[in-house]
Amino acid sequence: MDVAKIRLLYFGVILLWLSSLAAFANPYPPANQKRPPLVLQAHGIFWAGGEIVNRTQSGTENSGDLKNLPYNQQQYLVGQAYVEYFIPQKLRNGKNTLPIVMVPGGALIGVNFLTTPDGREGWAHYFLRRGFPVYVVDVPGRGRAGFMPDEFNSVRAGVTAPNSQAEIRAWDSSAWLEWNTGPLPAPTPAHGANDPSCIGNDGRDPNSAPVYCNGNLMPALDSEGYKHWLAALVPEGPVKGGSDAGLLAVMKRVGPAIWLGHSQAGTTGGRLSNENPDLFKAVIGIEPQGACNVPPNASHKGVAKVAQFSIHGINQVGRPDTGPCLDTYAKIKAAGGDATYLSLPTLPRTPLFDRIPQAGIWGNDHIMMWNSNSDQIAELVLKWIEKHLEKKKVKTPW
Repeated sequence: MDVAKIRLLYFGVILLWLSSLAAFANPYPPANQKRPPLVLQAHGIFWAGGEIVNRTQSGTENSGDLKNLPYNQQQYLVGQAYVEYFIPQKLRNGKNTLPIVMVPGGALIGVNFLTTPDGREGWAHYFLRRGFPVYVVDVPGRGRAGFMPDEFNSVRAGVTAPNSQAEIRAWDSSAWLEWNTGPLPAPTPAHGANDPSCIGNDGRDPNSAPVYCNGNLMPALDSEGYKHWLAALVPEGPVKGGSDAGLLAVMKRVGPAIWLGHSQAGTTGGRLSNENPDLFKAVIGIEPQGACNVPPNASHKGVAKVAQFSIHGINQVGRPDTGPCLDTYAKIKAAGGDATYLSLPTLPRTPLFDRIPQAGIWGNDHIMMWNSNSDQIAELVLKWIEKHLEKKKVKTPW
């Protein structure tokens, strides 16, 4: 091989190496969605609610020049919700624009409404770009809301018995199957088969074997995407008295507002709006716990004043709760209220399923806010808001 060819080969290798470095040097997030800059009037945080209490941990600590300060004479804040807010520069309806409060599901945090595992904008950004003020919540006991560690430290110190402490709850990789994202990711995550005929009950039907219709739309099969998905599964600590007070404090500060609640938070929103209708303009449940925003045996007096909308994918439609939820929504409408149940997948023809509006979208799992078609689902939510709250003429599946 002559010198010229050797040099050409050498420079080719160098260029290939440099291009590989550039690929790894790209800034996060990697997705370029070719969208204009997101212009905000304001962005910030606050904590809502909470109670200042004395610590309960035994022993002492040091602070500055002071030594041996008893823990139980020091103060801590408990039961507060953490809120990150984004106010767009231009509000879609001026001073009449309704804010959206986004609340994550059980043992989850507000990041599920932010950047997706493949680096795209999340639902918070979607609704910001459409002129809504957005408030993303971490529920008391989770994430940046936090919890008091004293009961665990007292066990470590041998002061209290191990069985006296509350459980710290956290999801793990088993949620990949639980949420119908795919089969258990061992050793690596995977999607299920593309089978639009599959409608599951995922173990919620005591009279039938579980049917898992694993979805195929979570963009987290690569290492970084999967770590992004796992990282959102943070521990949930104990909150004395529960999280209701902190969540209501958010609504008192922001509302009346649209409550957009995922999973457990969908049902929490239905219950709290029933008890405090003046703080809520609507409750949107994204696969609400119990497959319904409102439990069948609940009073409907309050929710008759608060519009209800719930979206259900392959993870929910087909559970035994489906029929009772449709009956509950019918009672709300009979009482003068507004309640809509929407199935994302097309359903087989049955007397029950024929009562359900259907969007004809298959493959969404429980964390649909992060699915590859997340904007398509967000558009359905937007159309419901436009039709039912802003009273616009919008074509919808319902």
